[in-house]
Amino acid sequence: RARGLPEEEVEAAAQLDVSFATLYSSLLSALARADPPPDGRSLAEPPSPLPFVGLPLPQPHPAASLAAEQRTAASAKEVYRLGAAHAARAKGFLVLDGFVTDHCAILNLETSLLAGLLPFEAHPGRKMAIHKRRADLLAVPLAQLNEDAYVQLYRQALRQGKAYS
Repeated sequence: RARGLPEEEVEAAAQLDVSFATLYSSLLSALARADPPPDGRSLAEPPSPLPFVGLPLPQPHPAASLAAEQRTAASAKEVYRLGAAHAARAKGFLVLDGFVTDHCAILNLETSLLAGLLPFEAHPGRKMAIHKRRADLLAVPLAQLNEDAYVQLYRQALRQGKAYS
């Protein structure tokens, strides 16, 4: 828990981290596609300003814009690191014991971030390591969740885990 913040604010900050991790995951997916956005603009240009005037929201890291321009393995790894850091911070509050659905969604988001690295990885051994890491992330809830109580989450994690193995 953050220093002295009320629990609602800490949870809101964790949800904001999830949103940023989702943004970086989407950027990784876009980087892997060779096609430019349909409206012809650069990935580094936002489609329109965010209409949250008055809300003190942080901006995405400048490395995200740079990655959108470069589309290299190094820039993709930087976007992954940014997204993974947000996901890890969110998992610090949205723990499996208490926030099962949110925690599993973050695990799925982490697997998506890792999947975003695959198109940039040429070495087969490193690709296999990424797939193994994705499967290992999903093994945590499979080992701890009650299959009867969380049927949908359990099946989803099991289905994804089988796809990676």
